[in-house]
Amino acid sequence: MTVAIWNARYETGIELIDAQHKSLFEAINRLAEAFRLGQSREQARECLAFLMKYVAEHFQTEERFLHDVGYPELSAHRAEHDQLTGLTQDLAIRLASGEPVTMDVTIFISDWLQRHIREVDLKYVAFLRDTGRN
Repeated sequence: MTVAIWNARYETGIELIDAQHKSLFEAINRLAEAFRLGQSREQARECLAFLMKYVAEHFQTEERFLHDVGYPELSAHRAEHDQLTGLTQDLAIRLASGEPVTMDVTIFISDWLQRHIREVDLKYVAFLRDTGRN
């Protein structure tokens, strides 16, 4: 099941960042598929664990890059990242405790990521362009 659909409006023009974003979309879709198929809680946990690991790696990459280019809104950007990290950690705790978790959670994460890229990540793209650092 596809809940996160990549398209050109999410492109930052930064090859590594775009590749990582695409991988996050794929991981979200794998998690959604696990829920849709009613796969075991263990399979859903494995998908979520991969997503959480990849989210952490991506956020570190992106934050390091933004630090290196002197992005003035890095603190606010990092706070956004912390929000998604907290959401995925909460989901992992819910899954581990046996609490029912539905597809709605995956859709929420997908929506969060898509909004974050469009409204927050693309701000640093404009900063790079405006300061000639692209």
